[in-house]
Amino acid sequence: MVYKFPQFTRALALTLAAVLPATLIPVGAAEKIGDGVAPTYDEAYYATLDYYGNLTEGSVVKSYALNGATALTDYGTYDEVVNLTDGTTPTEKDNVTTFDFSKAAAPSHFYFEGKTTAPFAALPWTIALSYTLNGVPTKAEDLAGKTGVVNINLDIIPNEAASDYAKNNYTLEAMALFNQDDILSLKAKGAQVQLVGNLRTVLFLALPGEEQHFTIEVGSDDFSFGGMTFMMLPATLAQLDQIAELSDRKDELENDYEKLNNSLDTTLDALSSMTGGLYSSAKGLDALNQARGTISAGKGSIYDGLDISKLDMESIAALLDPVAEQVQAASKTLTNSKATLKTLVNTTVSIKTELVDLENDLKNLEHNADNAQEVMWRLRTLQGSLKSLQTELLDINPGSSGGQGSSQNTLNQDTLNTVVGLHTTYAGLNAADGNRTAFYTGFFVNQGYPASQAAGMASACVTGDRDLIYSIDSSGGLLAAYDKLNPLCDAYDHTDSPKSFQKFCAVVTNDSSKAALMDNLWDVYNSGDKAALELILAAMGGLNDTVSSAGDSMSKMAISTANLVGGLSRVCDEMGSLANVMGDVSGIAGVSQKVTKKASQLLDDVQNLHNAVDAYEPKLQETLKTLEDLSVTAAGSIRNAEKLISDTEALARTSGEQLDAGTKQTLEGLAASLRQTAAALATSKDIKSAKNSLDSIITDTWNEHTGDVDNLLNMDSTAPAQSLTSGQNPAPQSIQVLIRSQEIKVPDEEDEETAPATADKGSFGSRVGRMFHDLWSSITGIFH
Repeated sequence: MVYKFPQFTRALALTLAAVLPATLIPVGAAEKIGDGVAPTYDEAYYATLDYYGNLTEGSVVKSYALNGATALTDYGTYDEVVNLTDGTTPTEKDNVTTFDFSKAAAPSHFYFEGKTTAPFAALPWTIALSYTLNGVPTKAEDLAGKTGVVNINLDIIPNEAASDYAKNNYTLEAMALFNQDDILSLKAKGAQVQLVGNLRTVLFLALPGEEQHFTIEVGSDDFSFGGMTFMMLPATLAQLDQIAELSDRKDELENDYEKLNNSLDTTLDALSSMTGGLYSSAKGLDALNQARGTISAGKGSIYDGLDISKLDMESIAALLDPVAEQVQAASKTLTNSKATLKTLVNTTVSIKTELVDLENDLKNLEHNADNAQEVMWRLRTLQGSLKSLQTELLDINPGSSGGQGSSQNTLNQDTLNTVVGLHTTYAGLNAADGNRTAFYTGFFVNQGYPASQAAGMASACVTGDRDLIYSIDSSGGLLAAYDKLNPLCDAYDHTDSPKSFQKFCAVVTNDSSKAALMDNLWDVYNSGDKAALELILAAMGGLNDTVSSAGDSMSKMAISTANLVGGLSRVCDEMGSLANVMGDVSGIAGVSQKVTKKASQLLDDVQNLHNAVDAYEPKLQETLKTLEDLSVTAAGSIRNAEKLISDTEALARTSGEQLDAGTKQTLEGLAASLRQTAAALATSKDIKSAKNSLDSIITDTWNEHTGDVDNLLNMDSTAPAQSLTSGQNPAPQSIQVLIRSQEIKVPDEEDEETAPATADKGSFGSRVGRMFHDLWSSITGIFH
């Protein structure tokens, strides 16, 4: 039997590499070359296996984006290098392959194939397939066309020769397709089985470093199998970053957990050792309870002594009470006498001083009577001016500038609505290229009218016959729409070419400055920047509020100034009354001379008396105050002590029995609780045993996902990808491994005749295309 894949093109292989589920994460660019331009590349390894998982052919296909570079260098051991893009011949030496594009125009993208089996040996898993028919191990070559139940066994074994990056980050997906119409039954434990059209898709998944054994059970009366498709690729989903963080903190978590574990051991050991101490404490509480009984029995004699002490204190306090009142009376008499004498002295001195000042003032006033009259005349003139200024200030309207903020904000929103409406009309006319029939029709359709009705309404509007328009819609709505839109259509017709929204607004408003503002406002609105639009509207409203606030402040200032001016005017009015007494200056001066002489004689006698009293009064007051404070403090302290004794005795008598019973119950209960706690702590050994079991579960689970079973917690989605051909190559942008096992089917006679002529034709890219042809044809056939 000759094994052959149908003819397929090289382009399909590249297309498949793009559409198959691989996650592309950009990483660091390749190392710098002469001119500093760094090409980037994607890497895919294609391999075909025989029925049992042995490699039959393998090649690496690398896709470069040159980014303007004129040469590229690749490291790796290849049996043969094939240029898949142009005629540039590679230079190979010491496992270094170089392509030089300086002699011709360098392509923007470049592909080459490197035939090699080396990467296959370093893949993170080895794959083995075996088969049984009706439970009997059977060669794959003998299964085609057989009737019965075929088991396809997959053994996915981690490869210890793989790099740490591959073992920790690669996932494996294994897929098989079966035509629903060609099989009788299908079972695949542990797989996801989906029906897509008439295809049963079986998908298995292996986590990094995980060993898996899968079985696909197929019942058929004419067995055929398209082969297994395997994909290995590093997991680079952003959601896996949390696993990378957990892996990075692995050692820290292990140390912290070990510390916690040790702390629990110490705590449990300490609790276990507390048992003896708790029993001792319980015995101590029993002794305290006995002491409580002794105190309770002797409280009667204490109450009797307290009663005698209370009677003695009351007698002493009664003797001290009158002393304080007597001292206060003497102090008050002395204080009143001194105050009266002081008032008399101060009054006399004040009279003498005031009369002297009055005599001098009246003399000066008599000589300057004419000047005073002139001042009074100027005050009256100033008073008239102040009253006029007050009247003008009060004429300012306080509310002339307020209350505009809300209407201005409404105006701002109305302006925006107007601009949006104008632009909608302009856009409609522009789309219709100025054709009014098309414009009106589109307008009415957008309003929800059927197309036929909208066309009739548009035709009537184009005629401009108002009676005809009214006859179509007697409610007047269509006529109102015409009256609104027709002037805008005229404005569009008069807009210069090339037409723009700003030119259209200029015709509508007949104001080029306003048109420019409307155009700018539309640009901000159309950009979708709501924050900027709200800022503009708020600024417009805020400017008006500022003007309003300034007007209110000026009105308040005017009122305050008017009040001040009114006050000055009243002062001038009151000062004018002084003119009425200017004529009697001589009589006042004579009287003041007599009063001054009498006051001087009286002052001399009063001053001598005041000096004598003032010398002895301070010490006498200090003595009286000390005596008063002593008597009051002593009486108060005695009564406070008496009250404290009484309250304490009353409290002791009232709560004595309750306190005694409660204390007894508390001590007994606490002692019992300590004994129960001691008994419970004796079980700490069981708690420690349970803790150890939990520790074993956590440790085993951690170890399972860090190498014992899989490497899930060792994954690092942020780690740069590693080339399959050489560690000297920079990290590829994406990397994937595509493997297809040999299909099992009865060969067609035509295939057997043509196989020798076609088996060796084409490059590896085309052969990979043929390898996936059946899979691709099956998938695309669903949609035909």
